[in-house]
Amino acid sequence: MLAVGLAIHAVVLRLHDREEGRLLTLSFALHVAASIGLILVYTYYYTEGGDMISYHVAATPVADALRYDFGSLATEVTALLLQREHRIPYDVLDGSSTGSMQAVAIWLAFLLGNSLFASALLIAVCSYASKVIALSALKRHTPREYHAELRLGLLLSPSGVVWTSVLLKEPVVMVFVGPFLLSMSWLVEGRRFAPAIALAILSGAGISLFKPYVLMALVAAAATWLLVARGLRDGRRITIRPQYIALAAALALTGFSGASAVFPKLTLDSVGDSLAYQRRVAAEVEGGSNFSIEGEGVTRDSEKGRSFGEQLALAPLALVTALFRPFLFEARKAMQLLNALEMTWLLALFVQVLQRTGARGALARVLASPVLSFCAVITLVLALGTGLSTSNLGALSRYRAPMMPFFLFLLLALRKPLLVTAPGTSAPSPETRRRPLMSAS
Repeated sequence: MLAVGLAIHAVVLRLHDREEGRLLTLSFALHVAASIGLILVYTYYYTEGGDMISYHVAATPVADALRYDFGSLATEVTALLLQREHRIPYDVLDGSSTGSMQAVAIWLAFLLGNSLFASALLIAVCSYASKVIALSALKRHTPREYHAELRLGLLLSPSGVVWTSVLLKEPVVMVFVGPFLLSMSWLVEGRRFAPAIALAILSGAGISLFKPYVLMALVAAAATWLLVARGLRDGRRITIRPQYIALAAALALTGFSGASAVFPKLTLDSVGDSLAYQRRVAAEVEGGSNFSIEGEGVTRDSEKGRSFGEQLALAPLALVTALFRPFLFEARKAMQLLNALEMTWLLALFVQVLQRTGARGALARVLASPVLSFCAVITLVLALGTGLSTSNLGALSRYRAPMMPFFLFLLLALRKPLLVTAPGTSAPSPETRRRPLMSAS
């Protein structure tokens, strides 16, 4: 698998210049290191093993049986992947997205000789390749002076690397995010319409199997991207045109309706109760980093029936939790300390953004750039969903991994002033000043 990964990386390097090549090589190396390192952490640091070990242990006997009776078991494992009723004669983790992840673990064990390291490394390589695709898709719509920040955000986000490089749901989701963004890039550019729709459907279906709420966030962000890209006229303000609003609304409603039809828990009628239930279940499981955003003494039964609107009352606390916790003083273990250091860095970047541009200036930049609008929406939606459904700081670090590359790029871009150059020169003029980030188009 390492040889396959190096071959893929060699192809990637041929498609990028030397400057990008150095960052790509570093990103590839970090994905490989994180893949191996997390297996060691789950094996020797987490005494209870964790989800990844459970997936692999349950997958091994089924993979062995597949080698002897492929015809009978292949259809059953596929049914497990698609969250349908199955008849696998072994104890496996099933039930909605957990069953889909278990099926992925089975197929990887079958193909790679029951090697956990090879399975995790394959996911890490695919996650890396997906981020390269996302970089290519977003770079075409980002001003050149912000390409460095885009590369850093997508390729080198600490959480975005570590928690998307192993045998877990979030890394598998990340594998589909790059192709989804590529399809959205084609739609925004108005080309390759049929391939774009097909790719969006396939990648969206893949995401929905493992983390359907990530698909909903992506759809909302993509609709915003399309609306801002089509509405921008002079690069400084958005001209609202009815057809663009209708197109963005249709895209969002189609995505929400499709996700709600397949996953009934994602309807607005039940999402509030679902978020509260997940949060209380997580809190009732004993852990070293449990927390509660609604206060102590809240039980699972008292949360039952809480509406989506009532859940939104907790939105400010949920956003702070998902975007900036754990704080340094909350760290109790080595892994928590590493995560707290990253979140402290992001909090410092956020404060710098407010100091340099102010809230209104930051909002103006976001509204003047389709890519920044996309990053802002996906960050806020995923942060809100993650913060409202999580009660453990360790799980929080993993659940928010799909949004972290976009959050880091958003902060890095907003904290950097856009320089005005004198006509006919490449250096900043004496009258250099800040101005809103503009679309490359």
